[in-house]
Amino acid sequence: MFLKLILLLFIPLTIWAQPNYTVLTNNNPHPGNLFFHVGGPPSKPVNVLDASGTIIYTEDMGLKGWGWKVSHNNQITYFDRQSKGWFVMDSLENITDTVYCQNGYQADNHDFLALENGNYVIFAYDEQAYATDTISPDGSPNASVIGLVIQELDADHNVLFEWKSWDHFFMSNYPNNVNFNQNGIDFLHCNAIDIDEDGHFLISNRTLSEITKIHRTTGEIIWRFGGSQSDFEFANDYPFSKQHCIKGLGDNHYLLFDNGNQSDILTGGIKRSRGVEYVLDLNNYSATKVWEYVHPDSLFTPSIGSIQRLDNGNTLINFGNNQNIDRGSVVVEVDVNNNVVFEMEMDNGQNIYCANKANWNFYTEPVVSSKPLINNTIKVYPNPSKSTFYIRGNEKITDEIEIKILSLSGENCLY
Repeated sequence: MFLKLILLLFIPLTIWAQPNYTVLTNNNPHPGNLFFHVGGPPSKPVNVLDASGTIIYTEDMGLKGWGWKVSHNNQITYFDRQSKGWFVMDSLENITDTVYCQNGYQADNHDFLALENGNYVIFAYDEQAYATDTISPDGSPNASVIGLVIQELDADHNVLFEWKSWDHFFMSNYPNNVNFNQNGIDFLHCNAIDIDEDGHFLISNRTLSEITKIHRTTGEIIWRFGGSQSDFEFANDYPFSKQHCIKGLGDNHYLLFDNGNQSDILTGGIKRSRGVEYVLDLNNYSATKVWEYVHPDSLFTPSIGSIQRLDNGNTLINFGNNQNIDRGSVVVEVDVNNNVVFEMEMDNGQNIYCANKANWNFYTEPVVSSKPLINNTIKVYPNPSKSTFYIRGNEKITDEIEIKILSLSGENCLY
């Protein structure tokens, strides 16, 4: 049997830096691939792992790669910290678009949505001078305060909607959340944005420990959840604090990663992070906890972290920053009964801002064979590739195999 595999590569094979991690549990997790970027400095790679925890794609993109995930438009999106823009990549690794904030604003790297209809949702921090001594005796006549701008752009990057926090958030309403005895105040620290089931925006504001729902056309605040200005009372739980990664699940259910920076104060116990789901009663304005997951080691992640409800009911939780106990990020997948079906831990110093699963992979060129394979299949992935590629068969192949590696221009890459 003679088999020829033709691989199209952008550049000759190169061995890139790979993440260092240990798979601790693997017991029939969600079959999707795991997407994550290892933060720097120094720069670390973007990665795709299959359900077994095996690396199937890794590449060091330098200052690019933050927020690496499969977005709503079924393409990869990631942030470039040099140009301050979001890149959109298809399954052939072609950059199909680069997206920047309009009207003079500079995009932030925390989150970005590429929607199925071709629109983009992007946001920027809006720093302005503000006389905080008009609010507090500890204030300054020329403090610098960070606000927020949200923009929805069409496929041609025209602004369809622009929202400014300065019209809707007032520091005088948050005296216990703001340290007025400083000139630089990070007031609106948005770290996540999502679209609720009714089409309106959800944002996570870490500084205020607040989830805010914003009308997508008028810009009015629909409700505030958490923090000192919450419209909802917690029925059976303590309030979340310094949270990340808000997700609307439908039927007024909301999922978030509670960093829990104030959990010791609120519970009288230790600081701990968790994944938590609430259902909001919009008539009685109460919030009821319906699910949570706390790691058995009571991990406390003071910053970063993410969460995702998967389509089989499992939940993926990323405890992103465990440097206070000399551990790397811990990514856990649990089933509907909170049984751990997958867990991996990065080496100390390797942190993951967000981790997401998707049934998505880079395009694989069909295998060309001089003779049909009987009871055997060959898979080459990822293909095209910029980095390591893998060849897998479901039976042992003992006959000669010829591998030809070509660039997109048709040049032989093996020398």
